[in-house]
Parts: sequence; C-alpha cells; structure tokens
Amino acid sequence: MSNSQSMKLSEEQQHRLLDWWQTMESAKSVVHRLVSLVSEFRLNPESSHADGMILFYRAISEISYGYAGVRGGVRRAFTKEYSKALQINMVMCLSFVPKFSVDAKVLLERITKQVTGSRALQLIQRIRETLMENDEIINELEKKAHGIFGKDTFQGIQVKMMKDMTME
Repeated sequence: MSNSQSMKLSEEQQHRLLDWWQTMESAKSVVHRLVSLVSEFRLNPESSHADGMILFYRAISEISYGYAGVRGGVRRAFTKEYSKALQINMVMCLSFVPKFSVDAKVLLERITKQVTGSRALQLIQRIRETLMENDEIINELEKKAHGIFGKDTFQGIQVKMMKDMTME
C-alpha cells in the first residue's frame, strides 16, 4: 500500500481517535498557558536579556506546533485523507513534542541562572509546573497513540523517521 492510498478506520479505531482528540483538547489549555507564560517571561525586563531566551521561546513554539500537527492529523483521519502518510505525519508531530519539551527544560534552567528578579522567578516556577503538566499529557498521548497505531508500529515509524532525518 502506498503512503498516499486512503485507508478506512474501523469503528474501534474511530473511538480511539476520538479519545485521543479529547486528550488533545485538554492539552490545548496547557499549551496556551505555557505559550502565554513564556511570552510574558520573554518580554519581562528581569529576564528578557538572558542568553538562550530565543532558543527557549523557539522550543516552546515547537511544542505548540507539534500539538497542532497532531490535532490536524486527527481531524483529517476522519476523512478520506487518512493514509500511511498521514499516520507518519501524526507520529512525527507527536514525537517532536517530548524532544522540544526536554530542550525547553534544559534551556529554562540555563536561563534561570541569569535571572534574579522576583517576578521573573515567579514566572519560572509557573513555567516549570506547566512543563510538568505537559509531560503528563505527553505520556498519556503516547499511550493512546500506541492504542491507535500499535506500539510496534508507532515506534517503527519513529525509528524510520530518525533514520531518514539523519541519512543513515
């Protein structure tokens, strides 16, 4: 079967995708809060000067883009667009989220060492808490993805994607 040939979802797959969608909906508020907090942090005079701020902001943006990509894929999975290519795209988007979440946490700690203002330190704590909430959602989404695609298929797509990106 080619990557662009349309596939049909079974009734059980449709229910699992709807469940995944509902988890994505709950993630939306966490992502919005995270982006808002980081935007405020980036513009705060007590922290805006910190080395790595732009990279940190970019990592948070990539988390948001990853979620948006999965949401778009789930929406399209209920149409005739559902295909192997769409599955690959959904797995790729979901795979970006934890990678950039790790980057964001590392960069936040680097930035924290350069910040002393009380408002900025409060924002850092709120960002840390929101990143922890995000980690919980990531774990839940990955489990649900395993239920939709199968754990071996999901991990196989991830491995193939990494090989393709690294040109091994």
